[in-house]
Amino acid sequence: MHMLRNVILSLILLLSCPVKAWVNVGSLSVEGLQNPLNVESPSPRLGWIITSSDRDVMQTSYHVLVASSPELLAEGKGDIWDSGVVRSDRSVWVPYAGPKLADNTRCYWKVKVATTRGDSPWSEPAEWGMGIVGEGHWGGRWIGWEAPFEWDIEDSHSRMSSRYLRKEFNTEKKTIKRATAHISGLGLYELYINGKKVGDDVLSPAPTDYRRTTLYNSYDVTDLLKGNGEPNAVGVTLGNGRFYTMRQNYKPYKIPTFGYPKMRMNLIIEYTDGTRQRVNSDEKWTLTAQGPIRSNNEYDGEVYDARMELGDWTLPGYDDSAWLKAQRAELPYGTLRGNTSPNMKVMRTLKPKSVRRLGDRYMVDFGQNMAGWVRIAVSDVAKGDTVIIRYSELISPDSTQLDVENLRHAQSTDRYIAAGTEKGKQWSPKFSYHGFRFVEVTGMKDLKPEDIVAEFVYDNLPDNGSFTSSSPIMNAIHRNAWWGIASNYKGVPVDCPQRDERQPWTGDHNMGTWGENFLFDNGTFYAKWMDDMRESQREDGCLPDIAPAFYNYYTSDMTWSSSLPVVCDMIYEQTGNSAPIIRNYGAMKKWMNHIRADYTDKNGLVTADKYGDWCVPPEKPDMIHSQDPARKTDGVLIASAYYYKMCMLMAKFARMQGLDSEAEEWLRDGEKIKDAFNSRFLTVKKGTSPVKTPHILYPDSIFYGNNTATANVLPLAFDMVPEEYRQAVADNLIKTIILTNNGAISTGVIGVNWLMRELSRIGRGDVAAMLATNTKYPSYGYEIGKGATTIWELWNGDTANRKMNSANHVMMLGDHLNWYYQDLAGFNPAAPGYKKILLKPDFSIQQMDSVSATYRTPYGLLGSSWVKTPMHIDWNIQIPCNTTAEVCVPTPDRKAVKAKGARYLRSEGNNSYWEIGSGDYTFRIDVDPSLGENRKGILVDEFLYESASFPECHGSTIVELPDGGLVAAYFGGTKERNPDCCIWVSRKPKGATEWTAPEIAADGVFDLNDPNVALAGLSGINSETTPATSGPVGPHFKGDIKNARRKACWNPVLFQIPGEKELMLFFKIGSSVGDWTGWVTRSTDGGVTWSQREPLPEGILGPIKNKPEYINGRIISPSSREGKGWRAWIEISYDKGKTWRTTGALPADSLVRTNGKELEPIYSIQPSILRLADGRLQILCRTRNAKIATSFSSDNGDTWSPVTLIDVPNNNSGTDAVTLADGRHVLIYNDFETLPGTPKGVRTPLSVAVSTDGLHWDNVLTLEDSPVSQYSYPSIIQGKDGKLHAVYTWRRQRIKHAVIDL
Repeated sequence: MHMLRNVILSLILLLSCPVKAWVNVGSLSVEGLQNPLNVESPSPRLGWIITSSDRDVMQTSYHVLVASSPELLAEGKGDIWDSGVVRSDRSVWVPYAGPKLADNTRCYWKVKVATTRGDSPWSEPAEWGMGIVGEGHWGGRWIGWEAPFEWDIEDSHSRMSSRYLRKEFNTEKKTIKRATAHISGLGLYELYINGKKVGDDVLSPAPTDYRRTTLYNSYDVTDLLKGNGEPNAVGVTLGNGRFYTMRQNYKPYKIPTFGYPKMRMNLIIEYTDGTRQRVNSDEKWTLTAQGPIRSNNEYDGEVYDARMELGDWTLPGYDDSAWLKAQRAELPYGTLRGNTSPNMKVMRTLKPKSVRRLGDRYMVDFGQNMAGWVRIAVSDVAKGDTVIIRYSELISPDSTQLDVENLRHAQSTDRYIAAGTEKGKQWSPKFSYHGFRFVEVTGMKDLKPEDIVAEFVYDNLPDNGSFTSSSPIMNAIHRNAWWGIASNYKGVPVDCPQRDERQPWTGDHNMGTWGENFLFDNGTFYAKWMDDMRESQREDGCLPDIAPAFYNYYTSDMTWSSSLPVVCDMIYEQTGNSAPIIRNYGAMKKWMNHIRADYTDKNGLVTADKYGDWCVPPEKPDMIHSQDPARKTDGVLIASAYYYKMCMLMAKFARMQGLDSEAEEWLRDGEKIKDAFNSRFLTVKKGTSPVKTPHILYPDSIFYGNNTATANVLPLAFDMVPEEYRQAVADNLIKTIILTNNGAISTGVIGVNWLMRELSRIGRGDVAAMLATNTKYPSYGYEIGKGATTIWELWNGDTANRKMNSANHVMMLGDHLNWYYQDLAGFNPAAPGYKKILLKPDFSIQQMDSVSATYRTPYGLLGSSWVKTPMHIDWNIQIPCNTTAEVCVPTPDRKAVKAKGARYLRSEGNNSYWEIGSGDYTFRIDVDPSLGENRKGILVDEFLYESASFPECHGSTIVELPDGGLVAAYFGGTKERNPDCCIWVSRKPKGATEWTAPEIAADGVFDLNDPNVALAGLSGINSETTPATSGPVGPHFKGDIKNARRKACWNPVLFQIPGEKELMLFFKIGSSVGDWTGWVTRSTDGGVTWSQREPLPEGILGPIKNKPEYINGRIISPSSREGKGWRAWIEISYDKGKTWRTTGALPADSLVRTNGKELEPIYSIQPSILRLADGRLQILCRTRNAKIATSFSSDNGDTWSPVTLIDVPNNNSGTDAVTLADGRHVLIYNDFETLPGTPKGVRTPLSVAVSTDGLHWDNVLTLEDSPVSQYSYPSIIQGKDGKLHAVYTWRRQRIKHAVIDL
């Protein structure tokens, strides 16, 4: 009993104690790298990531140990540095504060942290090594061969064979503790020790301006060496790379070359007794160029002669007596520095999608455009046979020839000359790469798919993020962007990987680098490129157009050069690394002063523009650059706007460094530019809108420049627009996109850098989403539709001249990816490096149903995954440890938000803000549909379905069943009037929260033997009509489907006689409106099942769009005809729809149509019926006369007054109306009046108006106001509870349902 009591007490104590969360620390980094061995900073900055199972984990202190050996570190002895417990929440870019570290010092370190949720154990150990700082500390010499050999060709297609260098040595008779190889091989190298390649990097080192900097890499080679006096061998193969440039003695004024290939190496061997041995490059090394790599040229490819292979030349004991003695080489002008970014590697391997034999050739398709090379298994070849591998991004239309025209002069061909002993030998080039999807192979007798793979090569940058959404097009763009970005990471960010250019154009990687950072951990990569830009700066301050300056292009273009501050800012905001800003601030100042001094006109504006808004969509399909002044944006506008933006960045950078007076100077200079900019470029003409009611697509003429999208988006994005004109300029931007450019992108490289995020910022994320999902030219979706697997250089890449037409460019991505992650996922750094996070997705974009994204911040993984309907959002969030986040949700009502662990902060406008710490959270948010301008009274806002088997829909109708359930019908198919259009039904039974999935109620399918086949449209159906199998077939078809044909179904109308069980569904069948015949199908179970369709009597079409009324025992059906004129009709049935008669065309006044020239009867169709208080009936009709038409009947619909117009706008689109139980009338319509000279107006906004007399109407509610697409063909009824139910076409993509209380 005593024992039992003790057990119970122990359990009580255990349960009463809080469970301690685990906290771990890992992912240790030094200067942003994992275990670097060539660190040159005297105070390397350390970083780590904290993980935990708990929430609200914040670091309160850290403890770092740095030891000289793994053993001492394991014992907890920091003999190099013991930080002690440091009270701080810093976990990134934490400076080492120990003693100065000597060259080649190896440091082993670990960290543990204390947090608000407990202490971590010590991390797993990591290491870093110090490089050799300063060329004076290096031993040995640069060696190589400072001349061509007799077989080398130095011309515009240079052919320089690889140099092979080797050295044998014996280690001392001691045990090796550690060995480090520090090596620079220019232009490229591969290092071997004792027959083994050192490292898995390729194309190393990264290119630089060799006149300023040359890079070296460092490797731990301990395991490759033999100690205790054993013989060892070191071998180095040198490639040409960019040092011995691809084009020799060709345009030397433009293309610099830097010398002949050379190398320098220090191999430092440390023994257990503390002594060292150095093996350095010097004249004692031997050299030959009579090896297998006969030529290597980045543009033209590699020639490999297997007959000249050197055997085991990298092993000790090799006979190199016939080799030459290496020459002491000229020192490169550039300073030797340790590489600060990961090298390139073979990052992926792809199997071929297809291998086809075409005579003596093989055509290989890898299904993906990329950059790298192929690895091929060579067999069944005789000595001297040449296997030729040609690369191309494109293929001929018949898929039989490579299309290499866009390669220009790049030969992009590898050649393997066989030794005759190959038996499946694997071969790939070493010092050249290609941009390709397709490969042509000749010289192989039998090439099987397993004999060849593609090796995808780019800098070893880890993936940083992921993104998927409800839009397949956007997901495909994201995928193509990933491949394109990776393809163009080649030690520097190049423009393209295939043609004879491949240059790091500064304008190609500007704002887009932010988007790239969400995909790749590119902070160190771009920090290195910023150094390249600074080092290529001219003495007068001019920055190069290409950096490193492999072309001598110094045009002082403001936008291209702005990459220096823009990318430095990206690195700071995204990673928290301020060093690039501080290191390059002086160069930025020098550049800005150069621009201001040399490129300012008399009005104070900046004229430094060379390239303009590069590559706007041109006016002709074969053009590269537009010549249309209306498409091009003034270069002075672009340069001046950018100068202002750079002033703001420079002020920010100055404040960061405590340079407050300089910050003020930058701000003052910016204000001067802004004033001059607005004075010159801002047009203000009030009262110029062609419409009376303000409309976003028809604003006053208040815009910048010539009203291009770029001219307006730059001052908007840069906050240069006076506040009073900001909305008008924003509206003009939307007008330019929607109307002037037909809903397509019209910007070039400059505008596209700012467009998407600014659209969301001005509240038009719907327009941004429209651009993102567009599949028509010009768009990313258009490229995908044409088979693109990367991003094109030109919007018209399928038709433009091939001279400048890369299929693998990223410059046109602009801020597209930024928008995905920042505005859709909501990832925004509220403090640099995401120490504080603002999560603020643009939930206003109705067409986006879901987004799921992750991003690896410096502190750990950030996640945002949401699914929404118009009235509800489920949002899962992941916040990394040691950070906090502010979460913005689209409701001011804190009671509408369910989020355990979140702390309410405030409400602003229609949003509320919540604070969360680290951990996983779920937000469940109810969104009030009445929020927003002129939306009071909307109770329910929902789609009938999220997705369907048909891409388009239209012409919806709704009815309330006696039990309160709802039934809606609409037609859907590939496109209105296409034969696959059927009548679909969705139901919302009483008490249900969702609509049922669309089901076919009727189709236009007829067996050719069907006696009703002649009634399938006025023209009937015959064997030439579209086969029935071209679309879905309803359940009632009983004939031979092969003998069946089909026509389109149109305009369903639901109607139920009060008190009757039968529900009628009227619709039309025909190939066009003029071909229509009327049909009806019936349901007796509330729309669950439907009867076989029945034709209406000849000459009766049934209700054309809107519901009939049942009055005094007869159905009064609003109908119309469209032929030589549009005329409203009324059709009447006295026997519940068994028989019908018609009034014929109603009389009408004569007026001139909006796009007509002569008087003719008012064009009126699609009437809806109102019941007036005095017993009369009134119809309201759609017209082509800019106003809604009306007519009255005093005899229950038998006769009608002449059709006239009332003062209510009509855009030549359908309306509907209903008389309420309280006698008021409600109209649902597009509140837009067709403009003179045009046939129809825009179908937005969709509004609701109320009237007491049917003549005078007040607009009381806006259902939709997006300028994107259309919101049209509404149907409205009043339910038994007095609420209104409206259904309407939402962009032809879905059907929307709204419940309204007026």
